[in-house]
Amino acid sequence: MVMSVTFFPSLAARQVAAEPVITLKNRYAEKNPRLNNTEVSLISRPRLKKFAEVGTGHIRKVFSTPGVFADDLFVVSGTDLYRGGTDGVFTLIGTISTTITGDVSMCAVAPIGTTPAFLYIAEGGVLWVYTEDGQAMGHLDVTGAIADNDTVQIDTVYYKWTTGSVDTGTPNGTSGTPYLVAKGSSNGEAMTNLYNAINLTGNEGVDYSTTTVVHPTIYAGSVSSTDLYVYAIDYGIGGNGKSLTETSVNATWTAATTAGGGLDQIRQVMVPDDSGAISVAQINSYVIVVPVQTESINGRFFWINPGEAKIDPTDFATAERSPDGINQVIVFGEMFWLMGQNTTEPWITTGDLTTPVERFKGILYDRGAWAGTAVQVKDKLITIDEDGGAWVISGGAQRISTPEVEEKIRRAIQRAALLT
Repeated sequence: MVMSVTFFPSLAARQVAAEPVITLKNRYAEKNPRLNNTEVSLISRPRLKKFAEVGTGHIRKVFSTPGVFADDLFVVSGTDLYRGGTDGVFTLIGTISTTITGDVSMCAVAPIGTTPAFLYIAEGGVLWVYTEDGQAMGHLDVTGAIADNDTVQIDTVYYKWTTGSVDTGTPNGTSGTPYLVAKGSSNGEAMTNLYNAINLTGNEGVDYSTTTVVHPTIYAGSVSSTDLYVYAIDYGIGGNGKSLTETSVNATWTAATTAGGGLDQIRQVMVPDDSGAISVAQINSYVIVVPVQTESINGRFFWINPGEAKIDPTDFATAERSPDGINQVIVFGEMFWLMGQNTTEPWITTGDLTTPVERFKGILYDRGAWAGTAVQVKDKLITIDEDGGAWVISGGAQRISTPEVEEKIRRAIQRAALLT
């Protein structure tokens, strides 16, 4: 008697029809007319070999960029970031989060002149940057109320908090006539105004003296009501040794000079409005940063200019076609694609320093993307839409998923929604 053995090329499951589940594991289907009348055989998937154990898990991200950081792997295991080479030895860089849920996004920027390579990490909270040749740093620690006339010196420039007009007299940043910084009604306001004065952001004439100029050797990297971190503009050991002093009872520099330049460094990048960052991508040495989307900034993204490791609050744009929020940014071809909740639109860099990015007109997909699912595979962009369908974008959009796959994806989306 001749029997025909039926091979199933994929998982078979239909909840709507209450049919039994037929699983397919560690096999893939291939046409082969020599075995049976169905002309299909199941070929065993090649066995995987463990390369290394990194941290205590879960493994949330594995990332590497050829030509940067010696092609090393960066791994997020649980809440920690590790770096390792082909020898399978991994070194802890630092803790980057307080939770092991959520997608992790990374991108790397190659060195530009004397500016070293950077690795950016976003996971829904702090935006981190890692480099092998760090900038010298200073830390102002505030333990009590900032007072009127408290003064800080950063390298050769002096700043003084005031409860009066910030344009009183002739402020010029010297020890005798420091730039005046509005103390405001809280330490948070006082520290933010000092941050703005150093970087020449915020409101001149309101937050700080109208005569203030941007600090020539230092920039403020992050700020809170209790901490201000400043960094040398120059990378490496050249930024060490910048003088830091203060005349204050409750505000103290933790060291008398900037230090740490030239060493491995991972630190926070301040996102405007103290937003978290959910996705990053690099294109033409620009870093595109998608902040946590809220009603007030739905569709907004920022960019970091080439050779810099800070965000100018004025360097932002907003997805134009639809008011939906952005779930992810991914570089595909010569464009960076903003994967929204319901739409997808491509943008380009222009080479114009005044308007460095703009939307690429004429292409729009009325399909959103499930957060963190978009990947580039050679000359194709593959993503999962809001309904669980898998799509490939290459000249057009084509659905590539089958009903059984989409059913599994939808269940995964539902489980993820219950965890958030």
